[in-house]
Amino acid sequence: MEKLETNRLVIKRTMKEDADFCLDLWLDDEMGKYLSDPPRDKADATYLSWKESVETFAGCYYFVAVSKETGNYIGTCSTVPSKDKKQWDLGYAIHKDYWRQGYATEMIKALIDFCYMNGGRIITAPVAKENIGSNAVLRKLDFYVEKEGTFQKSGTDIIYGEYTYRLDLE
Repeated sequence: MEKLETNRLVIKRTMKEDADFCLDLWLDDEMGKYLSDPPRDKADATYLSWKESVETFAGCYYFVAVSKETGNYIGTCSTVPSKDKKQWDLGYAIHKDYWRQGYATEMIKALIDFCYMNGGRIITAPVAKENIGSNAVLRKLDFYVEKEGTFQKSGTDIIYGEYTYRLDLE
């Protein structure tokens, strides 16, 4: 699988040349606030070496979303299948320049289709309870809260409340 397409996006496999954008997004204090990834100053060499191995599948499909119109990076997304490929877990982030423009919805719909075409029948997505935008997007796409918990932001003492959303595809 090389790419997915939506009306406005090309969602392609993450390559080494895309990795700096991904890390800049995930490790940013504002854009990565609700992610489990560490702040930039807490990211260790092992974490940063991810960009050297991003093209090798290690149980996770990493993607970047690029605007068809401008060629600009819009965001990132990933999905991890269970061993039997029936359940897939999603993660995603949108660059702040593109917040509240429908890109997360568009990207997640494409990921849902990708998961379904590859055997996925249950999609889950963990989200910080405080992340109002992401919670709204998943609810709009008919995900429901399957369970509640917490997670600790890597490299910090920050603990967020978390919803694990679920979408059943049958």
